[in-house]
Amino acid sequence: MTSCVKQYFAVICANLMTFNYGITVGWPSSTLPLLMSDETPLASGALTLFQVSCIGSILCIGGALGQMLYAWIADKYGRKPGMMMTFVPAVIHWLLIEFGTEFYALLVARFLAGITAGGVFQVIPMIVSEISSIEIRGRLGSFIMLFTNAGTVFAYIVCNYTSYFAVPWISIGICTMFLVGYSFMHETPKYLMMIKKEKEALDAMRFFNNGPFTDSKSAEILKSEGFDVEKDEIRVKCTSLKLDRAAKRGFIIGNVLVNIVIFSGLFTFANYYDMIFREAGSSLSPALSSIIVGSIQLAGTISASTVVERVGRKPLILVSAYGSAFFVTIMGLHSMLMDVGVDVSSFSWVPLICLSLLVFVAANGAQSLPMVIVGEIFAQEVRGPLISLCLIGNWTMSFILLLVFPYMVEYLKIYGAIWVFAVIECALATVILVMLPETKGVSIERIVQILGKGK
Repeated sequence: MTSCVKQYFAVICANLMTFNYGITVGWPSSTLPLLMSDETPLASGALTLFQVSCIGSILCIGGALGQMLYAWIADKYGRKPGMMMTFVPAVIHWLLIEFGTEFYALLVARFLAGITAGGVFQVIPMIVSEISSIEIRGRLGSFIMLFTNAGTVFAYIVCNYTSYFAVPWISIGICTMFLVGYSFMHETPKYLMMIKKEKEALDAMRFFNNGPFTDSKSAEILKSEGFDVEKDEIRVKCTSLKLDRAAKRGFIIGNVLVNIVIFSGLFTFANYYDMIFREAGSSLSPALSSIIVGSIQLAGTISASTVVERVGRKPLILVSAYGSAFFVTIMGLHSMLMDVGVDVSSFSWVPLICLSLLVFVAANGAQSLPMVIVGEIFAQEVRGPLISLCLIGNWTMSFILLLVFPYMVEYLKIYGAIWVFAVIECALATVILVMLPETKGVSIERIVQILGKGK
């Protein structure tokens, strides 16, 4: 474990920005009702429903563009510069919220928040896959959703119990902690090898393994991760052209995984927590309800990060995905029976219990682990562009669903809409059952070889 301390420190520092993103995700839940009320702090007056919709959806547009921008930065200038540059749009976003007094200031702010999120979700999986030891790679990869969910719960608490103008300064403080902490990190060894800086790569290897390895030992480790070593010269193993099949299969798996996150239900139900709690007859306030649900989600993510290296990625993903579909189906059945006039007062607890179990089960795999696996299934030479394309698809689907779901509810009712989610989630989980190899304890080079063989 001692040799992994700097790996943990680097990934935790980087994930301070995902914690900041989690605050961005939780901010609207408590703040938008204020901005739509007569007590709004905006000089332009209360926001309309259309303006609120724009503020919600533009985050996804920024995310897709940020994905492309930071994929280019990370490959052109390095993982470390790419990671540190997420600080700029994040801080500008919070300054606009602090000092902006118009709707358009908030719109630009949320767009920049999306740019930041795109950068964070692009670069962190690359960093994790390129600095982490095999035995802790899954745990470190799961931190991205762990910190996101922790930031969301933090936002629910802070936004409800502090002033509107306090939250931006707290978030800027967290971003500054990231900037200072990550400035002490090295560039990833694999990126340095890719740009043929062998000496710097060996220095980085020693740094992240927290020990004075000899060149032969460092070379042995690099070779096990996909590099050739010949006569004291380390060079990148050019495999991109030979791994077309692996890249295509990895791309299919990556796209399925990121959509499993969306169709698990968490993405959509975040907007319907109040309604579900009301159906359950809960007397809890919306603020307390959000904190409870967010805490359950955080507990599920903590559980995933704890057991992922024991149980494996694939079993957790499958149990989580099929489990999410099951609980969504039961919630839909309860809603349908209410809609047709059946007395379900004796079962008013069903929506609340199913929602709680859905949030925990989905966070325990379907939400937490896709980003772990996406960082593991691509060869070094194609990792950046293909991760970017997978996540651009994720942002695009998120944007579409934000626009379409209200119409699905109108024409299919709430139960019909969420049953569509359950069917799609089962279909996606079945693809993973067939195509995804277990990646726990397997080097990235070996994972790519397995995908290339199609077994």
